[in-house]
Amino acid sequence: MAADARRGTTAATYDSRLRKFDQWCRPRQILLPAASVTQIAEFLLSLFGEGKQVSTIRNYRSAIAAIHQGFPDGSTLSNNPYIAQLIKGMANRRPQIRRLAPSWGLSAVLHALAGPPYEPMANASLAALTKKTLFLVAVASARRRSCLHALSTKQNHIRFEGHGVRMVPDPSFIAKNQTLTFLPGDIFIPEIKTMSSVAEDKRWCPVRALKWYLNKTEKLRQSTSLFIIPRPPYAAASKDTLSRWLVEIIRPFTSGTSRPRAHDVRGVAASTALFAGIPVEDILKAAAWKTPTTFVACYLTDTLHAEAALVSAVMRGPVGNRSHPSGLPPSGSATRC
Repeated sequence: MAADARRGTTAATYDSRLRKFDQWCRPRQILLPAASVTQIAEFLLSLFGEGKQVSTIRNYRSAIAAIHQGFPDGSTLSNNPYIAQLIKGMANRRPQIRRLAPSWGLSAVLHALAGPPYEPMANASLAALTKKTLFLVAVASARRRSCLHALSTKQNHIRFEGHGVRMVPDPSFIAKNQTLTFLPGDIFIPEIKTMSSVAEDKRWCPVRALKWYLNKTEKLRQSTSLFIIPRPPYAAASKDTLSRWLVEIIRPFTSGTSRPRAHDVRGVAASTALFAGIPVEDILKAAAWKTPTTFVACYLTDTLHAEAALVSAVMRGPVGNRSHPSGLPPSGSATRC
């Protein structure tokens, strides 16, 4: 039971960190649980010398702390003042660099999704339809990759309601920030026609794309996972595959030297919504953030006002300010928060 206190991804990361620490300790004949402050400090400094970010080094400390017996003075690896000062010094030497502007343009991506090979949908390949549906759902929900991966076609997990679709992740899914007091809600995405009367805007509608995708994969899928590999045996797509598909969508529109990341979609979607006038509270609820801290400190992209001013930049397409001043996320996302 105690082993289940850490999620599978955390346990896998810790195992990887501990293997590297073990490789460092073996030639020095150091027992991992009994390593001294000096020895652990030396190991952390070696990681810093390799160019690793301070956040990564902190993660190594957490992994070692999980199996370390503590120090003779009664301190632990988590609260030892010397280790804390060492990491603080590393942070001062190598401060975290925030990207203050997106390396890719959301409106450019949406324009591309409105043409070949994604439109018309009747002629689109399953691969193109899969990537378009994934991107539109990702940007319309601003949810994490893990949540997108947990979306299911099981009965009542995708419900088309009067003006949109409600999606419920698989019951076995545990969100990264889920606690006893915080449970991320369902995903609700409205149809674009509820926001715009312009017929062409349907090309950016996640609900339309989802209907096409479900219809095209109904007789092919061998899995209840929403997103599947678009070729035989049509198995469930992994989290890494979802990330790769999102990067493939945004890479052609990336500028500068920054490498596009799938996780950027979440930040750009929420930032665009904020600059479009959506209250922070609504964004936190729709995107399943527990508190504003992470959103403001880590994910709030300094989106250009010219792009943020596009009313439909996230949901209704890059067609300018027309009839609805909202943007994304829409109201009515979570019902279980």
